[in-house]
Amino acid sequence: MTKNKQSDSQSKATELSDSSSAKEATTTSAAATPPPSKPTPAPAKGDKLAKILAIVAIILSISIAAGLYWHGHQFREHADTQLQLLKTSLQAKEQNLLSAQTNSKSELDKLAQTVAGQNQAMSALQAQLELTEQNRKTIERQLALLNIKDANHWRLNEANYLLQLAAYKLWLEQDPVTAIALLTEADNSINNADDPHLLPLRRAINADVQLLKSIPLVDKEGIAFRLEGILQQAESLQLAEIELPEVVAAKDNQLSADSADWQDNLAKSWRKFSENFVTVRRRDGQVEALIEPQHAWYLKENLKLQLQQAEQALFRSQGELFKAKLQRAEQWVGEFFIQNSQAQAMIEDLKQLQQLDIVDKLPEQLSSLGAAEQAIKERQQRLLPSFEGVE
Repeated sequence: MTKNKQSDSQSKATELSDSSSAKEATTTSAAATPPPSKPTPAPAKGDKLAKILAIVAIILSISIAAGLYWHGHQFREHADTQLQLLKTSLQAKEQNLLSAQTNSKSELDKLAQTVAGQNQAMSALQAQLELTEQNRKTIERQLALLNIKDANHWRLNEANYLLQLAAYKLWLEQDPVTAIALLTEADNSINNADDPHLLPLRRAINADVQLLKSIPLVDKEGIAFRLEGILQQAESLQLAEIELPEVVAAKDNQLSADSADWQDNLAKSWRKFSENFVTVRRRDGQVEALIEPQHAWYLKENLKLQLQQAEQALFRSQGELFKAKLQRAEQWVGEFFIQNSQAQAMIEDLKQLQQLDIVDKLPEQLSSLGAAEQAIKERQQRLLPSFEGVE
């Protein structure tokens, strides 16, 4: 574009020079050509004016040529400067392009390495998946073999479940009778399996059954029935009434004839005089306050509540709580109710119940639980010899 502008300026300058030359030639020829045949006059003013115009035209042509040259030189310098700037910009862009290309190549190399690493990881994962699939198929085959070879496998699991349930009944619910029944049922299940490898387990189960049968069991139902009878009798107990001490005999107010007893005579006279207004009878002893009638019902209900809580402690094998509730019930019957034959019999029953040990001395462990776990492990090792080698 800069070169086109420069050529246009040069063509314009050439045209201006040609036009100036043409005008100068025309003027010169016009001045050289003699006028038509007329009488030669004396030098006129027109010749002088033509010479002046010719000189002015020459000066203008030179000025225009000089201006065009100067303008063309300035334009050339400006074009060179712009061209140099354009070259510098192109070089910078080329350098940036080369740097970006280098960075892109480096990034592509890194990306290629990452992709290669991921491909290796995927290959390893695929190999692991294939190995896992092979192990799964192996396990399925082993399980199928287990189902084929051991049709009574569920019997052993059933016996193990019954043993766990017996332990729960024995230690958490303190119910050895139900535990014995569950142990017997587990022994029957193993007996139906008809497997000689389970004989040690049956031996352990029968040993536990004999151990539980030898434990002296507390007759909790009988104790509960005795508490129910005491609870029914509590409704018919009578509240104790106030018992006033005997009245102290009145003192003798007879006056003495002896003058030495003047002080006693004075006191007797005053006492005799005051008895006409106020009568005071003295009683020796401590008088207990009566329970208000509206509180008598609460007393009986609280007594029943103590007996009911003792019954709950009985079935939960909480010996200390059982005795504490019976002692409080005994104390209330002795303090707040009439001590007739019914109350005395109730107190005697409560004392006898406090002497009972309601906690069964149960064994700390059952040998059949460990035997069942060992039997399950041995059966797995026997029927699945290669199972442990599978990863």
